[in-house]
Amino acid sequence: MSAGFKYDLVPPVEQEERYDVQTGIRRRGPFKLDTQNLVVGSFLPGFTPIYADLKNKFAYAVINVRVIEAYTSGTSIKIAKNSLAYVGMFIGNGTKGAEVTAIDKANKDYDVLTIKAAFGENIAKDAVLFQATAVDGLKQKYVSNSALYERTKVEDGIVLVALLRTAAEIEPSKLVMPFSENDKANMKGWFEFNE
Repeated sequence: MSAGFKYDLVPPVEQEERYDVQTGIRRRGPFKLDTQNLVVGSFLPGFTPIYADLKNKFAYAVINVRVIEAYTSGTSIKIAKNSLAYVGMFIGNGTKGAEVTAIDKANKDYDVLTIKAAFGENIAKDAVLFQATAVDGLKQKYVSNSALYERTKVEDGIVLVALLRTAAEIEPSKLVMPFSENDKANMKGWFEFNE
C-alpha cells in the first residue's frame, strides 16, 4: 500500500432477499444497458425492472415511481426516494399523464415531482406511475419483461448487465424500484409477486 493513502471504503452490502433466489433463472449472455437519462456514477439496485430487447441484446431501465402521499390537485407529487425520474419525462397511469418539469430532492424522506399542469385525476397513496410515451399518460414507454440480476454502477461507455428471466415469491414491499401493473401483467407466469 502506498504511503499516505488510507483505504477505508466499505462497499454497501445488499443482504435482504427480495425473491426466492432458488427460483431465479438468468437470461443468456450479457445485455448492453441503455444509460440515456440515467445518472453516471449512480447505482441501479438489484431487481430493477428492465425491458430486454432479446433480439439486439439491449436492456432499458423501466422508470416507475411510487406515490407516497395521495395527490388530489396542484402541480406537486410526492414520490419515494431514489427513483429514476428525470426532468422532461412524461409520467402516467394509463388514463391521465403529465410532464415532469423539476425534481426536488431536498427532503430526506421523499422527492417532489413538479409537473407542468395538474395531473387531471386523484392519485392514491402507494400508486405506481410509469414513464409514458406522451403527456397523455396512456401508454407505458417500456414494459418490463426482466429484472436486473445484481446491483450495477452506471458508467460512461458500455455497461453490460445480467438479467433475470424468472423469479418466484417476489416481495413487492422489499423492492427499491416498483413494478407497474402493466409490468406485472406482462411478466405473469415468469415472475410471481406475493400480493
